[in-house]
Amino acid sequence: MNNQYALLINTCDKFEDCWYPFFKLFSIYWKDYGGKIYLNTEYKHFSYDGLNIIPVQGCVKQDIPKTKIATWSQCLLWALDEIDSEIILYMQEDYFLKDHVKSHLVNDFVQLMQQNPDIECIQLRPGVKQGERSDYNHLNKIRMNKGDVCILCCQASLWKKSTFLKFLRDYESAWDFELWGSRRARFLTSNLFVVNEEMLKQETEIIPYIETGIIQGKWLQLVPKLFSDHHIEIDFSKRGFVQDTGKPTIIERIKLRIKNSSVELRFYREWLNAKLRILFKPGANRRDRCRQSH
Repeated sequence: MNNQYALLINTCDKFEDCWYPFFKLFSIYWKDYGGKIYLNTEYKHFSYDGLNIIPVQGCVKQDIPKTKIATWSQCLLWALDEIDSEIILYMQEDYFLKDHVKSHLVNDFVQLMQQNPDIECIQLRPGVKQGERSDYNHLNKIRMNKGDVCILCCQASLWKKSTFLKFLRDYESAWDFELWGSRRARFLTSNLFVVNEEMLKQETEIIPYIETGIIQGKWLQLVPKLFSDHHIEIDFSKRGFVQDTGKPTIIERIKLRIKNSSVELRFYREWLNAKLRILFKPGANRRDRCRQSH
């Protein structure tokens, strides 16, 4: 079944200190994975005995000098271009496995996507809102109510490559993708699903991992014990540990809003164009246009 989907580990070179721990834990807790693993590096190479790791080295192939910085989305788009599978399991380099992966369930969901092309994404963790029940066992639709800000999520998920590409914009960061991509999901017609709560309670975690091992460039406090239990030695002092700094101040929020204003303007331009296409769609009568525009 591994040749029916590709595993993409999204990363960048400044997180190379995560690669050895990630793949050591991977080799312990996902022994029956035998497929390709695309590691989305910028310039660097990496290998681990027994694993078929393909370093993407996107900036090398795109001839990007090290004096420039490619965006998160640019690097991800280049990685997707390298992958020859239509179904992709997306993870990140700091999703450190802590128990055995239920690979039979991953394979079942991959097979379900192959048999039902209308399934375009399956979130494997509860990072999004559960919507109405779907026609598929163990899957709910992702809720897309007006106030829902997390429709797309960068936690472990199965994607149709074509759908992933549809949502990406090359000027966005990961934060932008989750925020503005979630808003795009309301007008870009797609069938997005999440594993329902009943299965999550029954199976706990399909892919058990520390949800984010590094936050704001610093280690999460849960990581050292996991590494120590598996004889992984890391100098944690280089990054330090993340501290709870509370909610951002008003000034910090204003600065962030200004920083991200160009991305926000691009989103609203795209949103307006989508609305205009609906309103002036050939063959639609006035009542249809009014109904579709809301």
